[in-house]
Amino acid sequence: MEKLEAQFEGALTKIEVSGPKRERAIKAHEEIRSVLEADPMLKAWGIVTALIGSYARNTGIYPGKDVDVFVKLTALNTQNAQPAAVFDAVRDVLVAHYGDRAKPQARSIKVEFDFDGDGFSVDAVPAVRTAERWAIPRRNNELWRSANINDRWVETDPEKLAGLTTERNKSPKVGPQGAYVPTVKLLRQTRRQHLEDRKPGGLYFEILAYWAFHSGAAAGDCFAEIFAKTLTAVAAALASGRPNIDPVLGKPYRPAPAAADLSPAAQVFARLAANAERALRADKCKAAALWREILGENGRGWCFALPAGCDEQGNRVPVAAAATATGSREASPFA
Repeated sequence: MEKLEAQFEGALTKIEVSGPKRERAIKAHEEIRSVLEADPMLKAWGIVTALIGSYARNTGIYPGKDVDVFVKLTALNTQNAQPAAVFDAVRDVLVAHYGDRAKPQARSIKVEFDFDGDGFSVDAVPAVRTAERWAIPRRNNELWRSANINDRWVETDPEKLAGLTTERNKSPKVGPQGAYVPTVKLLRQTRRQHLEDRKPGGLYFEILAYWAFHSGAAAGDCFAEIFAKTLTAVAAALASGRPNIDPVLGKPYRPAPAAADLSPAAQVFARLAANAERALRADKCKAAALWREILGENGRGWCFALPAGCDEQGNRVPVAAAATATGSREASPFA
């Protein structure tokens, strides 16, 4: 088996959110949180903000589409608060500060920080207490005034998911580093390359990877083997029709993707998983060409560099024609 360790490390460098993109993300979420935490009404409601989503879990990939800020109103709960009042209060603070850059969505407020045309934004998600977890407004705001409180809110706990991610990343390891988080990044890049904006989205695939690692299906001692096994497990899960269980809530992922989205995704990932298995059995050049096609490109170019002496078709060529990976990987948190 060709491990292609340098090429996988180079790919992880290419898909890491680093440099100016990372600096912008940090500045943007810190600014949003400062604006919200200074508001008198939100302070009276016990506001505590937290970074959540793929940035908080360090599973986001370049260039980084958005950052999620969890706006926890600790003095409120589903019994004494209305979704509309909570949502409107957070919206009004952000609109007053950012004007038309603040755009209300189904249950969050998006603030645009798109200064270079890549669509970057911060989403502020208001939440109140519910038992031991948190609740956010339903996507359908017609239910916000329902007589049934459970119809108004959706239970969630994104901070616990971050904790599960940290634990899951402890084993297996590739060298000194945990393998789970880097593999999720490789999987997210693959999903983006081959599904683009189609569903299921990145979080759905991240949860599939979680269960692949949890079950031991993604065991190995190098990224080539672990990633190939992850792709095989993900392809099987997509084709099975079984619900994707949220590891925090122990319930099926919501909103569940439609069969019309799952079926083509399953077909795409079945092909990718087969190619990954072929890569494990192939010689260096052919394996590299297969991994290159699987991971594809981003704004920095091809994610998987070809070893010296290999071309894009997987053939051996004079060393002078080869492409090599450069740079170092930065994997710092955004909090």
